[in-house]
Order: sequence, then C-alpha cells, then structure tokens
Amino acid sequence: MSATDLLNTRLSWILLGLLLFFVGCKPSEDKGYTPSEKPPETSSGGPFPFSYDLKRQFKIGPEACAECHADAVESWRKSHHAKANRPVSLSKDREAFVPAQRIEESGVIYEMTELDGKFVMHVIDDDTIKETYELVGVIGETPLKQYLAKLPGNKLQTISATYDVIKKKWYDVYQGEDRLPGEWGHWAGQGMNWNSNCAYCHTTEYSKGYDFASDSYHSTWIQQGIACAECHTGLEEHVEAAKRGDYEAGLTQLTTKQTMDNCVTCHARRDQLTADAFKPGDIFEDHFEVATPAQPGLYHADGQILDEVFVHASFSMSRMAHAGVHCMDCHDPHSMENILPVDNNMLCMRCHEAGVDNAPVIIPTQHSFHAADSTGNRCVECHMPKTTYMQVDPRADHGFHSPDPLMTKELGIPNACSNCHTEETVDWAVEWSEKWYGDKLAKRRQRQRARAITAAHTFKPEGMQALLTLAKDEDIPFWTGTYISLLSNYLPNRLVEDFIRSKLNDDSPVVRSHASTAISLTQGNTDLLRKSLDDPSRNVRIAAARGLEAQGLIPEDSKAAKEFDAYLDFNLDRPQSLMMLANRASRSGDGSALKRYLDRATAFDSLNPEIYRQSAILLSGAGMNTEAEAKLHEGWALDRNNATFPYSLGLLAAEQNDLEKSVGYLEETVSMQPDFYRAWYNLSLAYQRQKRPQDAARAMRKAQGGR
Repeated sequence: MSATDLLNTRLSWILLGLLLFFVGCKPSEDKGYTPSEKPPETSSGGPFPFSYDLKRQFKIGPEACAECHADAVESWRKSHHAKANRPVSLSKDREAFVPAQRIEESGVIYEMTELDGKFVMHVIDDDTIKETYELVGVIGETPLKQYLAKLPGNKLQTISATYDVIKKKWYDVYQGEDRLPGEWGHWAGQGMNWNSNCAYCHTTEYSKGYDFASDSYHSTWIQQGIACAECHTGLEEHVEAAKRGDYEAGLTQLTTKQTMDNCVTCHARRDQLTADAFKPGDIFEDHFEVATPAQPGLYHADGQILDEVFVHASFSMSRMAHAGVHCMDCHDPHSMENILPVDNNMLCMRCHEAGVDNAPVIIPTQHSFHAADSTGNRCVECHMPKTTYMQVDPRADHGFHSPDPLMTKELGIPNACSNCHTEETVDWAVEWSEKWYGDKLAKRRQRQRARAITAAHTFKPEGMQALLTLAKDEDIPFWTGTYISLLSNYLPNRLVEDFIRSKLNDDSPVVRSHASTAISLTQGNTDLLRKSLDDPSRNVRIAAARGLEAQGLIPEDSKAAKEFDAYLDFNLDRPQSLMMLANRASRSGDGSALKRYLDRATAFDSLNPEIYRQSAILLSGAGMNTEAEAKLHEGWALDRNNATFPYSLGLLAAEQNDLEKSVGYLEETVSMQPDFYRAWYNLSLAYQRQKRPQDAARAMRKAQGGR
C-alpha cells in the first residue's frame, strides 16, 4: 500500500480545518488596576501578570497618551477593546463565584467558587472534588465573561463554562455539543488554548512564544486589552517628542487601506502566516490568509454569516466595501460605537439620502414597504440581521445582503423577513418579497451565487458552469477567490484549469493566493507555482510553497521556502502544520521525526479518527507498515461505522501480500458501504490474485456501478 492508495493524490490532510484569549495582582490583593491609575513600577507577576514590559507600556500606553488626548482615552476606556482581557478581580468577579454555582457540561459537573482568596473551578464526581483549577484571567465584559484556567506548560485555557453577565448565571457556551477530554474543542484541549487562539486579539503587542520540545508557552504582551499601540505607529518617538513641544514627530498618517488592514487583523477568520507581529501600516496579506465561503460551514451559500467569521470577509464581499466604505465611516475609532444612531436610519441615510459618493438614493418607507416607525423600516434589520453566537452574543452581519425568502425555501438560507415575522410561513414571505422586489431579486448576483455555491459544495456537475459564469464578470476579489477555490472541486478540467491559470496574475493577492492553491491540485503546473514563489505578496508565496511542498518540489533556497518553514515553525501548536512536517519527514524517511510530529498532532486531537487515518498514510509512505496498521485500528475504534478504515487496512494488507486478510477487510468495507465503488474495484483485483475469477468479475461489475 502506498500513501496515494490510502487516501488520494491531494493529501487531504492539508484541508484539516483551521480551527477557524490574559500580568496582574493576585486576586486577594485586588488592586483593581485601571488605565487611569498608576500601576506598580514593576510587574507583580502572580498567576497572570498585567504586563511583561511595564516600561514600554508606560511609554506608549494610554497613560502616556491621556495628557494630550484625554477625550480619546476616556472614550477608549469604555470600549470592548479596553476590556477585552484582564486578570481576575475580587471586586469585579465575585458575583460569579459567591455563592458557589454548579454547571454540567458533557456529563461532567463543574463547581465555580471562591477558595482562599482565589477563584477556582472544581471538577465534581459523586459529589467529591476530583480536580481543582485556579481561574486567573477574564475575556470580555458583556454580555458574557469567559474565564481562564492555568494549566502546566504556562497554558491558559478558556473554560467552556461561561458567565452570563445579564442573567447573572453560568451556562455552557457549547450547549448541545459533547466536548470530551482529548478532543480539540474540549476546554482543556488545544482548540481552547488562549495562548494560541485568543491572545493575539485580546492583548497589545502579543508574542506567542511556543516551545515545541517542552510543549509549553512563554507568551508575552505589554498590556491586556487592545490599547493604543495596536492601532497607532511611531508612538514612542511621538510621546518623547511631544514632551519637547514637537507634536508631529513620529506620527504616520495611515491610508484608508492601511487602517482597514489594521482592524481586520483581529476582525477576521484567518490563518496567521508570520511569527513577527503585524504592525500598523503593514499589509494584511503579508501576515494572514482569510477564510471565504469556499470553506464549508463558515457562511451560508449566499454569503450570510453562519459560523463566527468576525466581519472582514463578509464585509469585503459586499457592494458597500467595493464602493469604498470602510470601518470608520460607521464606527468611532476609540469607543467603536456607531457614529450616528441606527434606530432612525441616520447612520445609513448619511450616504443614502443624498447619494453621497454615488450611493443609491433611498426613501426608507418606499424602499421597505413598512411604516416609518416600524422595525421593518430600519435598514439594519433587513440588511444587517443578527446571528447569536456563544448562546447570548448577537452580532450583525456586515455583508449587507437583501432578504430573499425564496432562497430559504429552496436552500434553507435564512432571511430577515422570517426573522421578524416568525408567525408567518416561508411561502408567505416569498409571496410578499416577490411582489415587492421580484425583478430585483431575480437579477441579483446574490441569488445566483447561492445556487452556484450550493451546487459546488455538493459536487453537482452544474456547479462548475454556474461558477465560471459568475466569475466571468465578477469585480469583487473575495468572491472571485471563493469561486476559484470551489472550482477546484471540478479538477481536472480544461475550462477550469484555464480560468484558474488566468487568475494567477490578478491584481488582488486574495485572488492570486486562491489561484495558486487551486492550481497546485493538478499535474503539470509546477512551473506556474514556481513563478508564484516570487509574488510580491507573502500569502501568495506561501500558498505556492504549500502546493510545491506537498509534492516535494519546493526549491529549498527560495525566499518562499524560508517563509513557509517559518510559518510551519510558528504553527507547531496546530495539527495541520504538524501533519505537513510529518509529510516532509515521511518523504525523507526520517522515522524519528515523523513519529514525533504525529504523536504531538494526535495528542492535540486524540479523539479525531481522521488524524489516525492521515497518520497511517504518512507512516506507510515511510515504510513503517506495522505502525500504520496500528494507527488505522486506533482510528477505526473511534469510528466503527467509517468504511475507509477497513478499506485502508485492506490496501495495507494487499501491499504486504497478505491476500486473505486484505480480502477480509475489503469485504467488510463493501458490506458497510455497498456504494464504495473503489473498494469493489480493489476487491476485484484481490480476488483475481487469489485466482477467483467469478468473484472478481462480480466485484468488478459492482465497481462499475452494478453494470
């Protein structure tokens, strides 16, 4: 058995999902530090220090800015940015722990209480405390607070027991899901690790500091919460110069694009490409790769938000963004509140009343067909509907879609009409929307996209031409990138390949990176990928390097190869990077390194059957068949109904010339999944080798769909 036979030539481990939060006083001291007060001269350490570099914080933090910019600092202090992260406080957090409260999650009882001047979480079994974890930090302020438990290796874990600030009670943020110990998403698992997944967007000047050898973190930051240095550049020089009366030195006026790029480093579902932190003025695509609706489960097929995608891509796919609207057109840069009210449409009508910058002129009541003082006449209710995340946190969609009940009826995509008119049927909503907006909705690309993307996600043949038709005159890069990624489902195909090749030189790095990833899935495009290694944008270079790496063809002395190595090194605490390194070790025959990477990847997600199957592929490729067989049995034990495990075991046995065992596994495979045509084909070959021609012919007919 070869690695190719076990899975396929595309190495599906590359597509393993992108799993796509805090330096202060001990709780008993409770100095209650706020940015307006003078903190101690040095960090007091404790279980969760406020800052690892107080000197730098006082040079560029809000305390240094407040003397001249008091209003801005005061506005910031009230924001969610300022309150994004902090150490626990006896005064601020006691209500959540006194009196003690219990909560059950995935069959386990947790007790949240105060113990010896600290806040702790007890794990309860048969009314006996089995384990105790100190809670040292807090993410967020309202409507919920997430608490951080400190585990060995300096790992801060975001517990899934979450405090509802409004209802003043604990609840399971993943209610309805069983997250078991060993799973990626269990509160003590790597998917809930703050250092890796949360801290970058909840602290200022964060450095992860992961050490692979010890599986530990040495993370640093200058301030908990998002403060001045995350959005402004040249602060240290500016503050020193201002003391001398020079109020301009050090300041750099960022362009609109640079400002947007700065915001979306956190307000995006993205993969971080670099260990060196993004700095204000940098280019987003040189540090991150953003997720689009091409990845199932993140967006509805029309682009509406589904999972937590954090605004950037949904906004960037909108006509509003394409017309030049940016964050600060609607949000105050320090408080992050809306600059005008939305309840009376003032914010939206700021542009749409007089057609500012060619915005369509809208008369709300005529446009909405609803009364002036009604909910249905508010722009945001229809074009920015809210989706509730983490059970209690409603967030507005920034895609500015039009409600389309017909797509609800056809494809199950939600629509804003039914969100309000819950007592009415979908057919009722379709009738009125068609009566009022029928021609407009029929012509909108939104509806065409929804149908095309749904077809592509389900691998329907008609999806290919629908995507090519949309892509022909698409002018929004994020949508073009989405089409390219989905078109890769139809490779190999000459029309698709020609289109993808034509986009390798697109003006947008988003498009070029998607094109580089897609073209790597076909044979004969090595030269094109090598050209992309010299692309001016790092996300394109890394996409090309990833494609060449999978084939073992990346030039080791290229700039992109070094960047890709740095990317893998930075992400050693994520299974997908470990599996890429394991693939490299498998190709080179380095069994020791291969086992080391696979063991760590498995430890991070030990209840995921696919990890074991992918591990078996790489072990087999390195000639370690005994270890590969063991991995397949481990994975099969976790998912007994998954026919790919006996299939893979059958291929492995065939490669070892154990035909009896191979036939047994393959027969079990087709018994479990009668339409597994590839398994029937391999079974036919095995029968032939056993000199069983009638059985071989029967299996071959099954392999051909029963013909």
